[in-house]
Amino acid sequence: MLTKTKHAVRIPRTEWERMKRNPALSEAIELLEDMSDLEKAKSVKGKNITLDQYLAKRGLSNRH
Repeated sequence: MLTKTKHAVRIPRTEWERMKRNPALSEAIELLEDMSDLEKAKSVKGKNITLDQYLAKRGLSNRH
């Protein structure tokens, strides 16, 4: 069950994993995970890079 508040949306882990297995949603879920990882990396290293730069370093692209 999705929980929405004024500032956040929470998705139970079981639903998240189910959506990752869905071919129609898997790329969007992976992009969300990459965005989250980028924010964590920026806070640790203090680097100011864009999502495109981050994905390029990982050998990925958010463009189709």
